[in-house]
Amino acid sequence: MALLTHRPPRLFVERELDGTSLTLDGDEAHYLRHVLRLSRDEELIVFNGRGAERRASIGSLQGRSTVLDLRAEFPPLPESPLDLTLVQALPKSDAMDLIVQKATELGVRTLVPVYTEFSVVKLDAERSERRVEHWRKIARSACEQCGRHRPLHIEPPAPLITGLEGLRGDSARFALTPSAERALNRTEPPLQGLVVAVGPEGGFSATDLRQLEAAQFVRVTLGRRVLRAETAALAVCAIAQSLWGDL
Repeated sequence: MALLTHRPPRLFVERELDGTSLTLDGDEAHYLRHVLRLSRDEELIVFNGRGAERRASIGSLQGRSTVLDLRAEFPPLPESPLDLTLVQALPKSDAMDLIVQKATELGVRTLVPVYTEFSVVKLDAERSERRVEHWRKIARSACEQCGRHRPLHIEPPAPLITGLEGLRGDSARFALTPSAERALNRTEPPLQGLVVAVGPEGGFSATDLRQLEAAQFVRVTLGRRVLRAETAALAVCAIAQSLWGDL
């Protein structure tokens, strides 16, 4: 019977990881000491999403600060070969939190939150900024848990037509609709990136679909069952990574 090996906890930091030590204050130090409950000499991995991951250990605990001793650097896990973008009509907040977390784990590179005709959630500029920062924290935490190095990029929420204007021009594009005749796994492999669009709880409206088709999206289905927004988002990302990525 194989023995389970202990995997050291991971910590995302938004700074360079050069030198031999790193001082953490505030939330980062509190997280290490009171959430992970690490003490002196215990090991962890620190990473910054910019290419650097380093082994480290707790060097000292001083008041509200924690000093890490930085050790060997090693290459991070490679990103999926599939450059996957998720255009997600905003669902309710708890569902969106789940989508951000699981999309990070599933290797989505870019998340484009959009408002569609049937979207229930509408955010003003101040609330939108707060939500994006909240989602980015969720993505960083998901990277700590799953071993991914680079958190997915999250665009500010925007109307559907605005979100579509910022997409890469050479990507294959698919919009999920239960009534579509073509299944995702019956489509040609994307030569460049892949963009998938998922509607809100009420689905895409006729106006939404016209905008998507004008942006060269092709309708596809995941089957005859009507899926919740978060279920559809996670299912399509998992299927795409299984077909053309690294699952």
